[in-house]
Amino acid sequence: MSKHTISKNFGKALAKLQEFVSLPQENDRDRAGVIQAFEFTFEQCWKTCQRIASFEGLPTHSPREALLAAMQLQLIRSADEEHWLEMLHDRNMTSHLYQKSLAKKIAKRVEKVYLPLLNDVYQEFQK
Repeated sequence: MSKHTISKNFGKALAKLQEFVSLPQENDRDRAGVIQAFEFTFEQCWKTCQRIASFEGLPTHSPREALLAAMQLQLIRSADEEHWLEMLHDRNMTSHLYQKSLAKKIAKRVEKVYLPLLNDVYQEFQK
């Protein structure tokens, strides 16, 4: 099974996130949509990393381990490790609590930092 086949659900989630980010974020509902799409996309991403790592003989048991394995396999640039770990932290924060100020900050990071990183790893999966 190819990385391309494994990443199919991630690609669909990423396309939806891109769509949501491209729309104006005018209110809490809009931000909540971006954040929910981010949560789902991140989930699909780390699970794709986990499956690829498993095929490469690197078993992982958590999102953090899956991301580190993806770095080891050069699917994710090691130079971006801090951003990926911040993304994992933000994903955990958004799924456990809601604060308007935090939601605004995370929605901005999704647009400016995380979406480009998710696009980069998706391109690696397509190779």
